[in-house]
Amino acid sequence: MTEREVVPVRPDFSAADIGTILGSIRTALETGQLAQGEEVAAFEREMAAYTGARHAVALASGTAALVCGLRALAERGIGEVLVPANSFYSTAAAPLLAGLRTRLVDVEAKTFAPSVETLERAVTKDTVGVLVVHMGGLITPELRAIADWCEARGLWLFEDCAHAHGSRLDGVHAGNFGVAGAFSFFATKVLTCAEGGMLTTDDDELAAAIGLYRNLGKTEAWRSHHTVLGENARMSELHAAVGRAQLRRLDEFLDVRQRLADRYTAGLSRLPGLTPVLPSHTPASWYKYAVLLEPAVDRAALKAALKEAGVRLGGEIYEMPLDAQPVFADRIPRDTRHPVSEDVCARHICLPLHTRMTEDDVDFVVTALEKNLT
Repeated sequence: MTEREVVPVRPDFSAADIGTILGSIRTALETGQLAQGEEVAAFEREMAAYTGARHAVALASGTAALVCGLRALAERGIGEVLVPANSFYSTAAAPLLAGLRTRLVDVEAKTFAPSVETLERAVTKDTVGVLVVHMGGLITPELRAIADWCEARGLWLFEDCAHAHGSRLDGVHAGNFGVAGAFSFFATKVLTCAEGGMLTTDDDELAAAIGLYRNLGKTEAWRSHHTVLGENARMSELHAAVGRAQLRRLDEFLDVRQRLADRYTAGLSRLPGLTPVLPSHTPASWYKYAVLLEPAVDRAALKAALKEAGVRLGGEIYEMPLDAQPVFADRIPRDTRHPVSEDVCARHICLPLHTRMTEDDVDFVVTALEKNLT
């Protein structure tokens, strides 16, 4: 085992960030305003301004943003939601938790996202909406076509933007192509507040409904008068203080990630046995730098060899398709295979990429790959 180690992810908080955050937390502790105060309200305003959305509603997690958003959309009609088969648990679970049904749809290998063609093959008379995921921060270039397809069919489009902080297609920020976008601020994300989420939307009624569902169905923040079957999905003042500090540096984070990703792309161009999965747009969040391995490459053996060489890979996006998850065995239809999703889940890896890395770290990773692929 080498003495040097490149880790897959590391949150970035400068000394100035920490000072700002501690000052805000001290104010919250001294005043006793730990929930539903100015930090959360300010974070919502700042996130709305950054993304270009009319509303941003802070929530306890990215999953909560999905569930509360889908509960509000379920008021407009119950039915099936088309969900990419290669996504995370929450994407498929959220419709079920919101009283809707989940139907999986296959994706395209170049984008890790559905296309109009794959959606057309999966849509049924019971479909009410489409949940698109920006895998690794990549926005499919077909997103506008997908939005148009949804509109023509009378379906809503909801974006899972858990990976896409700062990602833009043709100048439009992720989360603005459909009725809403759900962001996650989990500890591994490009923008983190340890735990937390945000839903962005231009729909006034939807924003108001999500505000109810996140706060136990209460029309007034501190009055126990409950009008819908909501839950406690609020973000705390402490988490919002962390998120605000991160948001102020998001453009800086994106610049660093782009520079590191460009160096990866140049270095990997000479290596056999892999193909980078690259965005067709800028900026991209570069939450993950994914590469597809040739079928002959043993992923588990390669990851073990890289770890021995001092390179720890992060989790895949994701290592198995959703219809292989035991929890969904009796909860989603199993009438269709999703061969592309199965393939990309089985043979991709994600290289270390975070703002505490250096270009020398990228070269170290590329060299380790070269030694273990040739």
